[in-house]
Amino acid sequence: MPKFHGSNLLVAAFLLVGLPSSALSAEWFLMSRHGECAPLSSLARKGPEFRDLQTPYQLIDRMRAAGHHVDVKEHSSPNGPMVEVRVPAKEIGVMVVTAEVCKALSR
Repeated sequence: MPKFHGSNLLVAAFLLVGLPSSALSAEWFLMSRHGECAPLSSLARKGPEFRDLQTPYQLIDRMRAAGHHVDVKEHSSPNGPMVEVRVPAKEIGVMVVTAEVCKALSR
């Protein structure tokens, strides 16, 4: 279990408010500009700090814990939640979606 300190706890609580519990336990994927989905684990090629990510919230927490500014935009769709995460210092801008969103896009 990650340890949260001060403002990190507040940020984590803010991100989790309003999310259905299914979103927290969902399988998450990276969505490309063209609608294809890739495993979230494919971010590991960017560096060791991206290994073993299961959710976009873990990515957000790790980047903030490392002192990086992170822009987060949460979107909802009829098929499930989507989380846009941008970390300018790491040149990362990704849309992370649930498996349900990926399935709907592949129809």
